[in-house]
Amino acid sequence: MNIGIDARLLERKITGIGRFLIILLENFPLYDKKNTYYLFTYDKVEFRSDFYKNIPTIKSFIPQKIFSPIWCNFLLPFYLKKHKIDILFSANQVVPLLKVKGCKYISVVHDVIYKADPSFLPFIYRKYLQTFAYFSVRVSDLIITVSEYSKSDILKHYNINPDKVKVVHQSANKLFRPEIISETEEKSFKEKYSLTGKVVLYVGMIENRKNIQVILQVADLFAEIRKELVFVLIGKIGYGGKKIKTEISKRKNVIHLMNIDDETLAKFYNISDVFLFPSLYEGFGYPPLEAMQSGLPVIASDNTSLREIVADGGVLCNPNDYHKIYNEICKLLDDENYREKIRLAGIERAKNFSLEKSIIQILELFKSFDKHN
Repeated sequence: MNIGIDARLLERKITGIGRFLIILLENFPLYDKKNTYYLFTYDKVEFRSDFYKNIPTIKSFIPQKIFSPIWCNFLLPFYLKKHKIDILFSANQVVPLLKVKGCKYISVVHDVIYKADPSFLPFIYRKYLQTFAYFSVRVSDLIITVSEYSKSDILKHYNINPDKVKVVHQSANKLFRPEIISETEEKSFKEKYSLTGKVVLYVGMIENRKNIQVILQVADLFAEIRKELVFVLIGKIGYGGKKIKTEISKRKNVIHLMNIDDETLAKFYNISDVFLFPSLYEGFGYPPLEAMQSGLPVIASDNTSLREIVADGGVLCNPNDYHKIYNEICKLLDDENYREKIRLAGIERAKNFSLEKSIIQILELFKSFDKHN
């Protein structure tokens, strides 16, 4: 079959969904020797040209937000016909509103956050998603989502056949794993980032839905009691993040870092003492999985997909009960047996999320549309 992939994410600053696409593109060649793959982009991209046929289309001379739906609905269908594409795969949930004869559409819907809470996304972006995602969900022949929670959320908001929605759990980068770090190396690493004692780590966007305010409330409880304890927040500024950044700057025991590469992030997972993730909404939740896989004890919200992903591999709390979170952090810091129990449970839980398994599941879904199968 000819499989076309909307690969425009490769031309943008890489975010979570872009990273998800790259992981798939890096691994399809290892597991699929039968199908032919086409990457549809605006401009030419250098990505495994020995396996993928890159089809550059046209560059935009107008704002991206205006050009993107034009490209998707008018230009992309032309190229799908021209190259006789059997399956269009979109990792960013949006597909052309009009069907191309003989071409099946598979879209990946990570979540329906635009339906959850108006404070989670900017107004214009929220309306854009509500409009185009609405039609894409209906036009798609198959929808892949990343958790049972997201599937239930999609079915809650869209009247579609449940059999049309397939769950494929994702996995964390193998780079995130337990490491033996010497005292000298750990001391040097902590000094580099001005970390004087134990560390509570958060990884993710600095934005409204991540509930950073609760992390700050917990940090305030520790400020006088354990002055050596530092809360490290790693992530880019998202919606509502500027206001949150101002609040962070008022606290001496909270540090915000951006532009941390994966190798450094892996070190943070290994030198930290507790991972805290009180998010209000997650379609999957990569950072808690990365932390569990690294052997870092996790405290996460008892809500949305986090119940499913973290499950018994960490401590689940009401995301707004900062006193309970405070007590759980104290227990993990002071009770070595309890900490080791949660640490090992996280490592074991993370084993359920296999990259090989998810790649094979997606390829099997492609195969289900093969007329010659």
